[in-house]
Amino acid sequence: MSWGDVWVNGDKVRPEIDATGPRAPWIPAGVISAEERAFVEATQALRRTRDAHARAVEFDLQVTSSAVSKERSGTGKSVVGFEPDGLWLAVDVTPAGSPEGEARFVVFTQRVHVIARAHRAAKRGTPGRPRGTISLRGRARSRESPLEWGHPAARD
Repeated sequence: MSWGDVWVNGDKVRPEIDATGPRAPWIPAGVISAEERAFVEATQALRRTRDAHARAVEFDLQVTSSAVSKERSGTGKSVVGFEPDGLWLAVDVTPAGSPEGEARFVVFTQRVHVIARAHRAAKRGTPGRPRGTISLRGRARSRESPLEWGHPAARD
């Protein structure tokens, strides 16, 4: 696991994350690149204050798993999709060089959905490359943060 790794889950209730990170039923989905400035700023705001938060976080998910797609598959496969209901999403925000056992994860307080904006498709069949990029938005209820720490031991 490393900074920017993303896990998703389609259960009705968001599953917990233990001290070591997301485990089944969470599904590894892909990565958020280190250049995703809006996401980094939102996680920094989460760390600094509990009162004033951005109510939405927009970012691009570089999907690396065939088990995750933009839309729900109707083929009966075990593929989870962001639309129409959205998915729970957890992100590794462990600082580089952190000691073993000090992993940090943030999870979205509500399901994350696809938004309509420029879509960058990856080249098919390129090893080590994302299968595609999906633009996502996580929102919060009034006066809340869209993100929270995934495990009490990982909180500041």
